[in-house]
Amino acid sequence: MITILDAVGRLSAALGGSPAAKLAASALVEADALGLPRFGIAMLDEWTADAAPVPARDGSQAIGWLDCTSCFAPLAVASATRDLAETAGQFGVAAVFLRGVRGFGRLAPFVRHLADAGLLGIAGAEGPPFVAPHGGTRPVIGTNPLALAVGQGSNRVVIDVATSTATMADIRNARVSGAPLPDGIALDGEGRPTSIASEVAALLPRGGQIGSLLGLVVELMAGVAGGGRGDPKGRGVFLLAVDPARAGEDVDWQAKLAGLKGDWTDGGGHWPRGGSLSPETELDGDFAQRLDTYLDRMTGQPGR
Repeated sequence: MITILDAVGRLSAALGGSPAAKLAASALVEADALGLPRFGIAMLDEWTADAAPVPARDGSQAIGWLDCTSCFAPLAVASATRDLAETAGQFGVAAVFLRGVRGFGRLAPFVRHLADAGLLGIAGAEGPPFVAPHGGTRPVIGTNPLALAVGQGSNRVVIDVATSTATMADIRNARVSGAPLPDGIALDGEGRPTSIASEVAALLPRGGQIGSLLGLVVELMAGVAGGGRGDPKGRGVFLLAVDPARAGEDVDWQAKLAGLKGDWTDGGGHWPRGGSLSPETELDGDFAQRLDTYLDRMTGQPGR
């Protein structure tokens, strides 16, 4: 057994020990703790000792575009997130567009970091076409997750959702297990509904037209404005941060957030927290063994 705190400390040291390395390590370990191993330390399969350093952004500008083709993706996104928090503190609003990003896991830990810095954070990631538009019959955009976080403490809200009915990982798992898919989530190569994973040529958008339009929003931001669409070297990702405190005393945004949470929960709604876990949460021995294997490869020394 190993706690999240210990695992993050060991992995962040192997990733260079920087604050960005700690954020990247935390994001990966948390995914495993939440039972999402494909978004966890399995991402270390993409790590190489000769990975390019994360490109520096022009600090004199509130917006930037970065080519992360040769970077270790979780570290690139973590570095961009931390830089964005500093830039938003300076300008009140900041955005960064990344392209050439390979798999990096969940968006929630990165927008949560922005919220913890007192900001409103929004992020999205586009990917290879695998989702048909509402009413369509062939894939046009990716599963295109969208995330938002704002607030601190018990009032903090973290939303992280795919805009499709399922993820590519879900389909891969179903293909391996042979389990049938739920009705109404996928199409075959002829554009017909299917529940057989091996026949899937396209997923459908979550929530019909609304999910389709949200996926299109992510594609417009990360794929079009950010330049990621059609890039064979990786995904497009956008991160946006806004400092609501810039409104001054005219808008008590924290009181409004607390009031909204109260109204939401009193009305029977679930206040999403984005999967945040205690650092003392323990992971099982299988995870510890896998982490040791990765650390051994990364450092050339036994992971223990």
